[in-house]
Amino acid sequence: MGQTSVEIAPWHSLSVEEVLEKLGSSIRGLSEEEAERRLQAYGPNILEAKRKHPALIFARQFTNALILILVAASVISGFLGELLDAALILAVVFVMGVMGFVQEYRAERALQELRKLASPTAKVVRGGVTKVVETSRLVPGDIVLVEEGDRVPADLRLVLSDNLEVDESSLTGESTPVQKDHEQVLPPETPLGDRVNMAFMGTTVVRGRGRGVVVATGPRTVLGGITRAVEEAEEQPTPLEVELEDLGRKVGFVILGISGVVFATTLLVEKTSVLTALLVAIALAVAAVPEGLPAIATGLLAIGARKMAEKKALVRRLAAVEALGSVNVICTDKTGTVTRGEMMVKYLWTTGGEFEFTGEGFRVEGEARPITRDADDRLLEKVGELALAHTAYTIDVAGLESLATRKSPTELAVFVMGVKVVGPGRVGEVKEKYRLVSENPFDRFRKMRSTVHEHNAGLVSVVTGAPEVVLKNSAGILRPAGEEAITPLDVETVMKRIEYYSSQGFRVLGIAYKRLSGEGDDPENGLVFAGLMAIIDPPREGVREAVEEAKRMGVRTVMVTGDHKLTAMAVARMIGLEVGEDSVLEGWQLDKMSDEELERVVDKVVVYARVTPEHKLRIVRALKKRGYRVAMTGDGVNDAPALKEADVGVAMGVRGTDVAKEVSQLVLLDDNYATIVEAVKMGRLIYDNLKKPISYLLSCNLGEVGSVFGAELLGLPYILEPVHLLWINVTTDAFPALALGLEPPEPGLYTRPPRPRGARLVTGKKLLYYTLTGLVIAAFTIGLFAQSLSKGLEYARTVAFTTIALSEFGRAVASRSERHSLFRLAWNKWLPPALLASLGLQLIVLYTPLNSLFHVVPLGPVELAVIAFLPSAAIILIDEVRKKVWVYD
Repeated sequence: MGQTSVEIAPWHSLSVEEVLEKLGSSIRGLSEEEAERRLQAYGPNILEAKRKHPALIFARQFTNALILILVAASVISGFLGELLDAALILAVVFVMGVMGFVQEYRAERALQELRKLASPTAKVVRGGVTKVVETSRLVPGDIVLVEEGDRVPADLRLVLSDNLEVDESSLTGESTPVQKDHEQVLPPETPLGDRVNMAFMGTTVVRGRGRGVVVATGPRTVLGGITRAVEEAEEQPTPLEVELEDLGRKVGFVILGISGVVFATTLLVEKTSVLTALLVAIALAVAAVPEGLPAIATGLLAIGARKMAEKKALVRRLAAVEALGSVNVICTDKTGTVTRGEMMVKYLWTTGGEFEFTGEGFRVEGEARPITRDADDRLLEKVGELALAHTAYTIDVAGLESLATRKSPTELAVFVMGVKVVGPGRVGEVKEKYRLVSENPFDRFRKMRSTVHEHNAGLVSVVTGAPEVVLKNSAGILRPAGEEAITPLDVETVMKRIEYYSSQGFRVLGIAYKRLSGEGDDPENGLVFAGLMAIIDPPREGVREAVEEAKRMGVRTVMVTGDHKLTAMAVARMIGLEVGEDSVLEGWQLDKMSDEELERVVDKVVVYARVTPEHKLRIVRALKKRGYRVAMTGDGVNDAPALKEADVGVAMGVRGTDVAKEVSQLVLLDDNYATIVEAVKMGRLIYDNLKKPISYLLSCNLGEVGSVFGAELLGLPYILEPVHLLWINVTTDAFPALALGLEPPEPGLYTRPPRPRGARLVTGKKLLYYTLTGLVIAAFTIGLFAQSLSKGLEYARTVAFTTIALSEFGRAVASRSERHSLFRLAWNKWLPPALLASLGLQLIVLYTPLNSLFHVVPLGPVELAVIAFLPSAAIILIDEVRKKVWVYD
């Protein structure tokens, strides 16, 4: 069905009457006939998830240049009748493809299980009658009813708001629920987070009820616009994918060049047949291509992915495991990432001292700690009881978190504070002591909420609200000695404390009470002021330590949030970030800056506050242009474009929206920021360990190339057949290479700075050394081959075949580190069995009937011992000397 366009209007800048007129609707809603007509015109109210077809996931595993060269070699080998060669090559390629496919497909399936963004039904008024319809059938002009616990099903211009508060953190990043006011008419340029007369698709009602007219559905909603921008953005390859592709292209050009020269020389100079010339060229190509490298890299990344899954991190793309190790900036959202997205009373001020509360979010684990010498536990106990009494529900504290999406976060924070003061076991006792009689909900006019209770054979009211209002309505104040009349000095003291907490980014709530003389007594005037509660969405436990560890690793942490500046700065300081006025940028300042101006300041900015999705995207791009490798963490829809643009996108699995999960390479299933730092450490280890099999395999392959090419230049018979080289590259090389990828961390690995954006797995210096090592292997191979020719060509080829296979064991041991002596390294328990397995495979080929397939013969024990010891010992000795005089890494 085609989608027609809907008129775009700044709905928040129009009155209710103007909006209804523009949409051709009324408070009674649309008729069923008109709703059906509009559904045909505008299409269903859904956001189609862009899913990857399994066939495409499988096909993308075979796009690497080295893979394509191997496929070409297998086709030519099959055409020439070398079916064993062709089969071996294709088997290697297939195994690599299956490994990558299984990991990505599993990740896609896991994400499908996490999809839960859309609300399935909505209450709508049509023809004056309230009914329940599927959200997919909502159309512009529909009148929708929402209440506490509902997910907003479309973009609404509110026409009624009764104490309505909406959690918009998934869209704007701001942790505090937004109090809505349908009567306001706002300027057109009002930021998304300040549009208090609107409710947006995908957000959640946490208090009150409301009614709104649908102004946008499906892809035309704010959520839909972000989704569309994400889908249009180009998916960024990870650093490892870029480097392996670059390496593959370079090796490919070298292979084609050398193979062409050898083919022409063999055909024109030595006057051999075309078939022989092709076989020699293919042998050289097979020798040069490190067939095992893509398989080893895929295998190591799969092992890393499995380990990360055990730590609650779902890897969507294998290469992202390594990519995290290369980042030097983590752009983190605040709400739900650094914090839990749950409000908490952090400080309580009373006339009898100040207290700090431990714990996090809506969890009742924690305690009140005095932070002033005059702290009086009697006042703490009194305020704790009032806080418990004031909440209008009694629940099992073990099930508290289940209310997080259905109750006011502020009310829950006050309740949890009361539980921490009196203890979970006394909640029922306190509720019985203060039996709830009535409740007067919070509204924006009074800016207070009050409850009336039976207490000590009388009535008492408990009031919370805006501290200035509660203070103004107070005639007395609670002191350690008891209640006293409030004085101007008391008012001045309390106001200074309010200003202090507010300047630190806290939301401040006043609490007071009153003994009522009768039912006609005003419960909200003549109060006794009891204290101030400083509320914030605090950092998760362990985040500060994780930020410090990242700093030691040379990784900057930058907070990018939709929350207010003061709140963002307060949380940033709590997690150990050094924040000053010159290191904070707000969204309105970003709007005035060009991209070039932003690039000039990103080096010193630590906190970005009140930002929009467009701002986040600009920040990531500016950092990348400055040469940083950026990881973006987030959970909201607003994070998605930047998640996709970043080198590594990391989404939260519990609180994260489907859109964020869809575009990320990693999904943290426990939403724990500390897991990100662990992932960075694992990524750094995996990258460091990837270099070791690359060093090993390239050196060995260059040794094979030197052997084949050198024998040709010296006019010797072609030294090795393609099947010999394939056997070495695919089997005997594979086990040591995989074991090298499982090396324990080298000394100082986690204190080195991250590698720069321009760094490569294989540099010119490294390639030079690999070539020299390869020449050593080639020299031993050609020398022993030439010496053995007197015993027959088949015997000499067996010697050459075994020399290369066993000399590479020495190279495997030397490749354990490119900078540290073998004597400084921790024990690698995987390498000895890997070398024994490779030795066993080689012996099976030599001493079983398989030798007829490989055209080799058994060797005597003396020859075998010489071949096994001399080349390997020479290679290890040379490498130890090199580490003393030349560290090229």
